[in-house]
Amino acid sequence: MSNIKKLIIVDDHKIVRDGIRAMLMCNKSFSVVADVASGQELFEIIDSHNPDVVVLDIAMPGMNGVEISEKLCIEYPSVRVLILSANASEEWVVSAIKAGAMGFLPKECSRDEFIKALNYITKGENYYGESIAAIIYRSYVSILQKKDTPKEPEQLTERESEVLKAFSEGLSFKEIADKLCISVRTVETHKNNILAKLELKNTIDMVKYAIKNGIISL
Repeated sequence: MSNIKKLIIVDDHKIVRDGIRAMLMCNKSFSVVADVASGQELFEIIDSHNPDVVVLDIAMPGMNGVEISEKLCIEYPSVRVLILSANASEEWVVSAIKAGAMGFLPKECSRDEFIKALNYITKGENYYGESIAAIIYRSYVSILQKKDTPKEPEQLTERESEVLKAFSEGLSFKEIADKLCISVRTVETHKNNILAKLELKNTIDMVKYAIKNGIISL
């Protein structure tokens, strides 16, 4: 009996909880020791049952599956979390994994795959259904593409473009102020804004930027 892994099911639909209980009724590896309808109920009874796995839905009244996973990860780090949900959007899937869930399955998964997932996560391995793995892959690729895409600089105002060109031509603060009929302090403000928007460090960088972008020519 000691080798049987204990499960608690958390789902606000009783028919789902009863279905999982029935599915595992004759299983020699897993036993449902409790089932509850909310995260609040889970944390009221978890200490008395000492589960190995908590099977969670995502969208529930009160605490959702991600919030429950986070709390379990912090307060009960030895408990494995398997998400079983009809809601498998990229946002939910990624959030659940970040929160510490070791597995994620859609509710339409087969009995065999559900048990396979339980076997994986009780051994300390992650398990995601094929459709969930595809979502994770797309999210990962999207992150990589965003990292590889250069950030577009903010657009300069017409006045900032004039100040950039003037600095790149070697004019001083005073000369620029006189040329554009503005104060030296205003020139300083424009320069700081240019450096911030274009993510540049100094006047030399401004000159390089102006040459590269055809604002001035050598």
